[in-house]
Amino acid sequence: MKTASLFATAMIAVLASGMISDSRGQNLTRSRAKDLNATLAERPDLSTFRQLLKTTGLDKTLRGTGPYTILAPTDEAFRMVPDETLARLKQPGNRSELNAWLSYHIIPGNYTSSGIDTQELTTLQGSKVVLNRAAGTIWIGRAEVLKADLHATNGTIHVINMVLEPDQQ
Repeated sequence: MKTASLFATAMIAVLASGMISDSRGQNLTRSRAKDLNATLAERPDLSTFRQLLKTTGLDKTLRGTGPYTILAPTDEAFRMVPDETLARLKQPGNRSELNAWLSYHIIPGNYTSSGIDTQELTTLQGSKVVLNRAAGTIWIGRAEVLKADLHATNGTIHVINMVLEPDQQ
């Protein structure tokens, strides 16, 4: 009985650590850690944002070490953008403007919800955005954070209910 209990305790410890090896000592567990792109891909409600990141090549930036904080608009948020605006941004000749819009949703650094009070941060696009916590809700400008703190190996994602428009430079 004592041996069985000791074995069960050891197995729980091994499984909790996520380390299981074969007879040659090779780690058999897969890494559960995902980068920002893989974390975005797990959310079907962010497919428009993901597709546009690929269009501009910003998805390659998000594979880097970062860290980055992503303010990811939902598909519903993109449906609120006028059709002609989105169509214009998707045209090949307007890639730099689309890149500016999307990079306005990316902040260099890792900002989790627990560290957000009221602060102004510079986006990858170069303009500033204000993060604010009021009555338990986190706001990014006028956009509300619907889901905070989707953690990735190279940053954090906050799902928001609006597409943010960068300042004109």
